[in-house]
Amino acid sequence: MKSSSYQTATISVVVATVLWLAATWFEDDSRWLPPAVPVDIDTSMAAPRPDSPVRIDTDVLSCAQAESNLQEKVDNAQYCYSDDDCTLFDYGYPIQCLTSVATSEITALRLEYRKYEASCAYRVYYDCPSGEMEREAVCRNNRCTVELISNDPLQDATLQYLGIKDL
Repeated sequence: MKSSSYQTATISVVVATVLWLAATWFEDDSRWLPPAVPVDIDTSMAAPRPDSPVRIDTDVLSCAQAESNLQEKVDNAQYCYSDDDCTLFDYGYPIQCLTSVATSEITALRLEYRKYEASCAYRVYYDCPSGEMEREAVCRNNRCTVELISNDPLQDATLQYLGIKDL
């Protein structure tokens, strides 16, 4: 019984090998294709060419102008008299992270940001990270700024336990 299983295994391996060889022989299409004719390659196009001159594109200029207009409006909108006058304005680039502006100017700034988005085809998108901190818009020296406040309950409990109120 053992010799017949050995013979069967040997025959199976031989048949599989023959079938594999036949398949690879039939896969080769070069027998039926006409012989390739050598082609002379024109190397004149392969030579390095000088760089093209830089073009000043009007879209780029309008994008830069829109960016500077937005930044100027944000800078001018940071006046305040009390903490209630300020709100967060974290839109990312080109505005700095953790930016606070006057609440009365928020609508005008949003419209200016839309103009910036319409003018600049390639914008940078990113979120302003604050980690384990909570952002709060406050008025300091008649200018809206952002303060980071810890919202880590373990840190707060530790500080209370130690009798420390503020860092």
